[in-house]
Amino acid sequence: MFRQRARLIAAPVAAVALTLTIGAQQAGATSSGTSGAAGGTARAAAACLAGATTLVGDLDGDGRPDRISNPGHTGARMTVQWGAADGSFGAKHTVSKLLGARTGEVATAAVADFRNDGTLDMVVNIVKPSGGDDPATARVAEYRPGPLKRTNLTSAHPRHLDIGNAAEVKQLRVADYGGDAYPDLALLSNAGDGVLERNVRLSKPGSGPGARNAEHEQKYGDWGTPAEPPSMPTNGWSRFYKTCS
Repeated sequence: MFRQRARLIAAPVAAVALTLTIGAQQAGATSSGTSGAAGGTARAAAACLAGATTLVGDLDGDGRPDRISNPGHTGARMTVQWGAADGSFGAKHTVSKLLGARTGEVATAAVADFRNDGTLDMVVNIVKPSGGDDPATARVAEYRPGPLKRTNLTSAHPRHLDIGNAAEVKQLRVADYGGDAYPDLALLSNAGDGVLERNVRLSKPGSGPGARNAEHEQKYGDWGTPAEPPSMPTNGWSRFYKTCS
């Protein structure tokens, strides 16, 4: 655990140029055909922002844009509305319910194209909070490369992440620490003994968020208390996605 305070550094990054309208996204997705979430061949348009906390992009790989809402940027109240063939969005589904969080558990998620390959991915953490100073270990802590299955947000190639091994995740946020085209991950975690930590996981080409790195933690991490928590990024999506026009 690092006690040295570090200023959050967000290096500028060249955002991916997105010039399609939502209507063009939907029309292009429909004309390209669909073939299911797992290994589908439909080509989706690039994701874009329909508001500071709403990302529009293809999450299930059917070629149609979906609507992902993330109130407060914390990842704890995220919802998904699946896109329909007529360009509309369906009912809101809580990510917590789709992930199968059990009674007393808290599900937190972050969505971005972490591999910068044109496919939206998800980082998932499910934990039952300890309710005390000692952090609880996550039951599920995974990086799930897209496309994701609609019924339970599973991935064909999930990978365990160490984000919930030694600390209890309270928030997951998309961030830009590496100053490149690969979205990174910021975590607000209960580290025990009344300490809240801001931890980071930088993404690597082809593999998504990496493991805990002491150098990255020293440079980008921070710590605080519940009364004075470390600051967390709120503009992660806007670093990588333009506003839907």
